[in-house]
Amino acid sequence: MRLWAGYVWLCKRNGGVAVPSGEFWYDSFLSKYRAGISHEFLFYFNVRDLVDNYRYMDRYIYEEFIKKRNFGIVAFYDISRGLTFLDAGMEKEFNIITSNEASNLMNAMPSKIFPFIDRALKNTKMALFIDHIEKIIPAGDIASMTLEERIALIWICEWSVSPKISSVGSCIMMLSDNLADVSRELLKSSYRIEPIFVGLPDEDQRREYIEYLLKDGSVKAEITADEFAKLSSGLSKKSIKDIKLKSEAEDIPISFEFIKEKKHSVLQKEYGDVMEFIYPEIGFEDIGGMDKAKEYLLKNVVYPIRKGDLRRVPMGILLCGPSGTGKTLLVYALAKASGFNCVKIDMSRILGQYVGESEKNFKKCLLGAQSQHPVIVFVDEIDTAFRRGDSGDSGVGRNIFSEFLQFTGNTGNRGKVIFIAATNRPDLMDPALKRAGRFDKKIPILLPDVRERAEIFRIIINKYKFETDVEDFTAFAEQTENYTGAEIETVVRKAYELANEDDREGAVLTADIISEAIKRCRPSTQQVQFMTMLAIEECDDKDLLPDKYKSLLDERNMDDR
Repeated sequence: MRLWAGYVWLCKRNGGVAVPSGEFWYDSFLSKYRAGISHEFLFYFNVRDLVDNYRYMDRYIYEEFIKKRNFGIVAFYDISRGLTFLDAGMEKEFNIITSNEASNLMNAMPSKIFPFIDRALKNTKMALFIDHIEKIIPAGDIASMTLEERIALIWICEWSVSPKISSVGSCIMMLSDNLADVSRELLKSSYRIEPIFVGLPDEDQRREYIEYLLKDGSVKAEITADEFAKLSSGLSKKSIKDIKLKSEAEDIPISFEFIKEKKHSVLQKEYGDVMEFIYPEIGFEDIGGMDKAKEYLLKNVVYPIRKGDLRRVPMGILLCGPSGTGKTLLVYALAKASGFNCVKIDMSRILGQYVGESEKNFKKCLLGAQSQHPVIVFVDEIDTAFRRGDSGDSGVGRNIFSEFLQFTGNTGNRGKVIFIAATNRPDLMDPALKRAGRFDKKIPILLPDVRERAEIFRIIINKYKFETDVEDFTAFAEQTENYTGAEIETVVRKAYELANEDDREGAVLTADIISEAIKRCRPSTQQVQFMTMLAIEECDDKDLLPDKYKSLLDERNMDDR
């Protein structure tokens, strides 16, 4: 066992026990154990920071819980390693209690070794860690369980309600990275098994740990501990330590790019199967138009979060408007402008072919997103992504929809998890999604006006580094009424195609070529007006509407009366 000697914690007092600030899971666990509410706990999510292959145990778990409570035996069990002990003396004590009957069964399956563990739990004060509990009692129907899994389930459930185990002060601590992987039977109300969510370290905790890691001077750092702490949001202490060790092994200084690369690798490995990580290259300056939307996002999302004034930040933002108007680009630009992490929920990655797999993947996705805060969680075409489901999907759609409603309505996420969704058909969304407290700000993203279209022409030509002798694009903007930003990009690319018809090098986009490209490209006007009106009617803040649509909305409201 190696402890973090010399690690200086910022602590608070909790009944005389020093607890690192921000470790709310420890408060919950300790209070329930001391009050006798439970002696069996299921820790989930960031459990590798607590016990990592039993070689490293978090300092305060050992010193503030195990050591201070004088456990006679501290033991660890998982299927791969069997039963092991903190030290040889504890193993000897276990063998005395079990009359050496288990001495040859330390690597046995639960059905063989659990009866002897049961005897020890009831006869001495024992702390038992069961790691990878999902491998012992996996999620699924009882009918699908093997005999071995059923036996293990019975033992663990019986321990949770045993007055003998409670009276001697024994404690069982099960560990799992993902709660959805564990059998639901464990958490039925008839059993006294308490789930404890172990979150990722906050910025202060990461900074303290980073300062400790860099203290030995074994690696060079081109950034400060504060910068390292900010860049490592969404990472566990274990992952942070891995970055330090890789820097040491590769003899490369810890820099912004090094952390970015390693962080991407870690996150892809952990959550890449259930979500997409966005690393935007474009900012607000790279998008033409949408001035009111940009201004709103800066004033009510970016600046308040940076200042710590979360009261102004909406729980969720719904972008409404026709296809091709730049809703997705706006989200990516916001991510770059804010510096927040950005993930995209892609339901094709969530839905699985096995029973319970989709729900498990979705829970993992939400936990992974939450761990990245401050984070932008983007859902495109939300009208098709989240529905209540029907009888044909065995309740999967309803379960996921319910989980999403609960998560988006959690006020504890305000300013930490910014949900942004895009749709061109807000009328098809479930009303429960659109209510205040979930997506409580609805921003219309409409067709660009003349000035905005001219700006879009300029930005796109600069984006692709096309040569042009045109300085004022107003004339072309006037020719492209009812064009979306995406359709203007099609025009510009068509112009480049025409300019290079003769395979000439250094082709220039002249006014004539751009005009010809406009003639050859036709906008897709199908349902554009319909989608525009839907977006206008959905808008809950007239200040976000272009002036010409404000009067239109007023007229329609009068007609409705």
